[in-house]
Amino acid sequence: MNDITEIKRALLGRAKAVAEHLLPHGVLDGREWCVGSVRGEPGKSLKVCVKGEKAGLWTDFAEGGEGGDLLDLWCAVKGKRLAQTLDEVRTFLGVERPRFERTERTYRRPEAPKCRTPQSDVLEYLQTERKLTLQAIKAYKVGEVGRTIVLPSMTPCGAIAGIKYLGVDRNNGKKQVRVEAECEPTLFGWQAIDANARDIVITEGEIDALTMWDYGFPALSVPFGGGGGNKQQWIEHEFDRLAQFERIYLALDTDKEGQIAAAEISARLGRHRCFNVTLPFKDANECRVNGISAGVIADCFAAAETLDPAELCRAGKFTDDVIGLFHPDTGLGEPGLPLPFSRLDGKLRFRPGELTVWTGSSGHGKSQVLSHAAVHWGKQGAKVCIASLEMAPRQFLKRMVKQAGNVDRPTIPYIRHIMGWMDEWLLVFNLVGKSGVTHILEVFDYARARYGCSEFVIDSLMRLGVGSEDYEGQEKAVFEIVNWAVSREVHVHLVAHSRKADKDSKGAPPETEDIKGASEIGSNAFNIISIWRNRKLEDELKGAIEAAERGDAAAKLKVADLEGAPGVVINVAKQRNGDWEGKCGLWFSQTTYQYRSRDDSPMGINYMGRGPIMEAAE
Repeated sequence: MNDITEIKRALLGRAKAVAEHLLPHGVLDGREWCVGSVRGEPGKSLKVCVKGEKAGLWTDFAEGGEGGDLLDLWCAVKGKRLAQTLDEVRTFLGVERPRFERTERTYRRPEAPKCRTPQSDVLEYLQTERKLTLQAIKAYKVGEVGRTIVLPSMTPCGAIAGIKYLGVDRNNGKKQVRVEAECEPTLFGWQAIDANARDIVITEGEIDALTMWDYGFPALSVPFGGGGGNKQQWIEHEFDRLAQFERIYLALDTDKEGQIAAAEISARLGRHRCFNVTLPFKDANECRVNGISAGVIADCFAAAETLDPAELCRAGKFTDDVIGLFHPDTGLGEPGLPLPFSRLDGKLRFRPGELTVWTGSSGHGKSQVLSHAAVHWGKQGAKVCIASLEMAPRQFLKRMVKQAGNVDRPTIPYIRHIMGWMDEWLLVFNLVGKSGVTHILEVFDYARARYGCSEFVIDSLMRLGVGSEDYEGQEKAVFEIVNWAVSREVHVHLVAHSRKADKDSKGAPPETEDIKGASEIGSNAFNIISIWRNRKLEDELKGAIEAAERGDAAAKLKVADLEGAPGVVINVAKQRNGDWEGKCGLWFSQTTYQYRSRDDSPMGINYMGRGPIMEAAE
């Protein structure tokens, strides 16, 4: 328990005990502990709230409304500075700072420089070129020796810890800077900071610290500029002194080095109390020189952003997303692509940053349904990359040509027309056989970066070089795919076979636990879709058709009845980010390889539109 935020949180739970400890002659009146003043005499002018939402807040009405929190009360009663108060409070709470056995380095204390308050050329430089006020110069005890600016780094108790000399004369456009050697790395500016301040600004240069003071925000400056590593070694030496600040505003340079410094400082001093200030110009003094007003700078501080981890967001950020889920017709609808079946409209979407596992027994059509879906996505403007490791590109492209053109035997011109259209949105991973998941994702990464692909297909898991009994390897492969999909905000469709079972003959599509391999395959998937083909229905239909062709009247009626039943079932067995799971019957066209649900046209979908080439194909 080192910094002030943790100490304040601990005190809130003991507000009454703190009030009794500091003001033992007080009395409890409802939710308030009452005394005469911070001196502790009996009375009711000073009230400390010890219960409810305002617990820990106090006001002294006899002193014109002076008040604050429990730490302010402790300082007022004890008459001590905030840093001393924090040490006392730690003792009161029974906590200590960690102690480490280590050899402390000895630093040299420089002698007080023989200098004077800036005059003549130095004062003109600071006031005219840097636009600093005399009040800021005096507050930071800036001096001069000849034409050199003296910038002393002092401890809060007033001891000189280091000195930097800045020459006013320029040599080839560069500053003339000299620093006292072997001095303790200390923040510049403690001499201008109120001992009981709760907020502090850290800048990347001494002149910027003075500038911030003029803007109304007393500041400290890092001693070695931006960047990371050794440049921020001062943190070790200033860590305890900075523990008193609830809010640390980082007004560092907006360049790369400044942002590196901000990242390291916030990580070590605590992201929960660090705020990044974005200024209109590179640094505070450049803002001053360019005439930026104090009001604009105040607005920058008001808009300062917390340095939260990227993964941590406020709930309100997702308001439009939630509205879209409830009211998709508002234009804020959920992102992602649907399947080409009307019965599933609004029930299933393939969202960015997800993995869908497609499963089913061999020959049941999972890859075929997936290729029909890919054609549908291409029509909607998505770009797709397919790694069909089990089928040569020419074979699965033949299937997709039939699905795109909604035709069995397209003419050569029509084939060229369809292939030209697919060439605009479809990329092919040209390898049949086994390929490691890392290599596939490297190729996918390129397709994502260069061509903007958002939908990726891996067919299938068994071709990723992982053994069928290597459950640990399967888990690692799937986890790697999930991580990649999430980090790139794309959707990956992974085909995985189902286990051999008797369900095929009983009319039950595979469920999550039927995926062949490690259980983690299904656990890590965002969506699980299984495809089941009703072979029994197909056999009955085939027999009825043959009987009808021989003139059997009853068989003709049976054919009509059997054709009214779906020959394929698509089962949405899992949808982590959706609120619908269930089954939908599909009818398969042997001529066009398209699938349709009950509400879709029996004529299928013509993805190419009509025109001379289409009509010639028909």
